[in-house]
Amino acid sequence: MSHYDYMFKVVVTGASTSGKSSLLLRLSEDSFRETYIYTLGVDFYCTRVQVGDKRVKLQIWDLSGQERFRRLTNGYYRGAQGVFLVYDVTRTDSFDELASKLNDVNDYTIPTCKRI
Repeated sequence: MSHYDYMFKVVVTGASTSGKSSLLLRLSEDSFRETYIYTLGVDFYCTRVQVGDKRVKLQIWDLSGQERFRRLTNGYYRGAQGVFLVYDVTRTDSFDELASKLNDVNDYTIPTCKRI
C-alpha cells in the first residue's frame, strides 16, 4: 500500500544562484545552509505534504541555472505536472532570465491543464 494518494512531478528552474536549492531544502527538510555548491545538471528532492485529507508526494527536480547544462536539463520537463520559476528579488538579471526559462517550459512541456 502506498503512503500517498497522489504523486506529482514538479520542476524548479531559474537563474543560477537564484535560491532554487535553498528553497527546496527548506521545503523538503525544513533546514537552511549558509553556503551551497552550484547544482550541476539536476538535483532531486522528494517530500510529502497533506492537502485536506489527501497525502501528496512531490518529486521535485531542481534544474541547474547554468547555461552549459541547458541541453541536459530540458528533458526533465517531460511528464512534469508543475513548474516553478524562481528568481532572486535582489537581482534583476535573475528576473530577466525568466523569459528564456518560460520559453523552455513552453517548448518542452505538454499542456495538460490551464497555466496560471
